[in-house]
Amino acid sequence: MKQDSASQHPRVCFVISTFFPYVGGGETHARLLCREMIRQGVEVFVITRRTSPDLPKRDTVDGIPIERVPPVASRRLAKYLMLFPVFARLVARRRDYDVILVSGLRLLGIPGLLAALLFRKTCILRAASCGELSGAFIWNSPHIENKGDSRWYFRAMIALRNTLLLRARGFLGISEAIGDEYRECGVPEEKIAVINNGTDTGLFRPVDRDTRQNLRKELGLPDGWLAAYTGKLNQGKGLDFLVEVWNDFAPRHPEAHLVLVGSGSGNFLSQEEALRAYVKEHNLTDRVTFTGYVQNVHAYLQAADLFVFPSENESLSNALIEALACGVPCLASNIGGIPDTVRDDFNGRLLPTRSRADWVEALECAWNDPDRVARWSAQGRERIMARNSMESVATRHMAFIQACHEKKGGAA
Repeated sequence: MKQDSASQHPRVCFVISTFFPYVGGGETHARLLCREMIRQGVEVFVITRRTSPDLPKRDTVDGIPIERVPPVASRRLAKYLMLFPVFARLVARRRDYDVILVSGLRLLGIPGLLAALLFRKTCILRAASCGELSGAFIWNSPHIENKGDSRWYFRAMIALRNTLLLRARGFLGISEAIGDEYRECGVPEEKIAVINNGTDTGLFRPVDRDTRQNLRKELGLPDGWLAAYTGKLNQGKGLDFLVEVWNDFAPRHPEAHLVLVGSGSGNFLSQEEALRAYVKEHNLTDRVTFTGYVQNVHAYLQAADLFVFPSENESLSNALIEALACGVPCLASNIGGIPDTVRDDFNGRLLPTRSRADWVEALECAWNDPDRVARWSAQGRERIMARNSMESVATRHMAFIQACHEKKGGAA
């Protein structure tokens, strides 16, 4: 891959743990971002893990060149075992890029920084969630037991790792919460940029009333007033709390229906089975729909009147961005990076986590004040178009990448 002498953009190697066809918010955003950057004239290729033996080692998706490295199996250990193969590919392809952009810095930042320092390249680290630089991802991890007994060890390892990572030329945060974390960890202000995720605003867009009613028929959804959630049915998403709130709200509103779009996917954090049991036990089966895994998430959002997102820990929610892009106002937890997307009484409501009275009251407000909800809907779409269209998000990424690459000396 040779750089066009007329190109004004540095060539980018995008490093990420998992990528398309692996399904997830981060993976979807990475694909859309790379695709848009290429459309705007940037040479980009991706290094990622080969998550299935059926996937080729080299591939092209949406015009994005992809290199997949081992290991193929062992999800839990794979993120550690892929470090050396990633470094090996960065070495082998050192003439094909000017900038290494690492998405998910907690581990992949290490081979990214080492390659950048070795070959005098620019390295930019992008945290995909809160706690990656500070180490809070360890303290909050459900994978690790007895963390308190060995916290000193983990703190020492994080401090050692960060002596390397802090040499990166730039740090991208997907929310202000991550930007604040960077500052607390000693990253200079001039190295930080906060750029929220983007979405495909052509796919995720509002539809008229007739189209909405037709979508409901096609999707097998009832008429009436639909509240929707999209995402994984896992612990930490507040869905056990949500069905309890719905059990309070639904009996007073026969036309109200809740749609849970997604599944637990067999994950050890899955709550899907428990949620289904609660719904059955409380006679809510005709008031709550479980869709399972679907690929047409946008259609369910376009069919909905309201989006509900009671998550307990969120750096930034792609689901919220997608809902607002469809003109669906949101009730969401006032935590983490969610206030970057939802503004209270502007495009929805920001609510305390697990406060049953507040959530029931907010549902009642949305039910009883359709004019207010219509205003939230219009303002939500406008804000997404201004801040979260892939064109604007990619342009801001490119500007930051260019600025970091032009910095002189002292850092990778």
